[in-house]
Amino acid sequence: MRCWQHKHAPVARPKRSTTRRRASSGARSIGQRRTTVRRTPNRNSRGNATRRSRAGRKPTEPRDRSYDRLTPAKQERVDSAIQFCADAVTDGWQEAVAGRAADYASSETFRKLIRARRRRHCKALAEVAKLILAAKAKAHELLGVLGGGVLSLFGLGDLAKRFARELIEHIPLPLDAKAIAAARGVQVTGVLLCLLNGEDLRRCQCFIDLALEQSKTAVKKIMTTAMEDWTQLAWFGAKA
Repeated sequence: MRCWQHKHAPVARPKRSTTRRRASSGARSIGQRRTTVRRTPNRNSRGNATRRSRAGRKPTEPRDRSYDRLTPAKQERVDSAIQFCADAVTDGWQEAVAGRAADYASSETFRKLIRARRRRHCKALAEVAKLILAAKAKAHELLGVLGGGVLSLFGLGDLAKRFARELIEHIPLPLDAKAIAAARGVQVTGVLLCLLNGEDLRRCQCFIDLALEQSKTAVKKIMTTAMEDWTQLAWFGAKA
């Protein structure tokens, strides 16, 4: 209807019904909400990205804490042996010892040790040497150490045992002396692997065992003897 004060104004548009207006406004609000809704990120997307980034990284081994667990007196003993043997374990020493190890062990086994050069190899070799020295007087125990699953917890025990077994088979000595020479050869090989890998000898379990068992003079003699004939390593038996 026309307003009485605006008689000449055009006829107003018919009012839209309340129900229709509410329906249209509701539809419009729903449409607006649909346009403004944001997709929530997947909770696993961040974790997946983290795992992908970690997967591309080179795996690192945990730092060896064997030296840190030693008493100050034992740490001083290891440090003194390292300083005393520093002029012996040069590049020429590494090349000569690698040649001697290849003479007594198969090329495949030694090549696998050199190729990986993990610190776990040194720990496994150190454990093998301890077990050989402990069982050297009894042939059946020695064969059990090298043939059983004693070192399965080290992950690479099979390779370390295979290397020690080949040394025992090829070093031409009686069993008792052969066991000592093989144990020292295993320890020297552990030192070689750590040096080739650029490790500090304070983190080399094989060198730590030698330094704590032998005098620093004897440790240096073992290192120099390893450059020549490994049968001479039988002179360096275990000491209390």
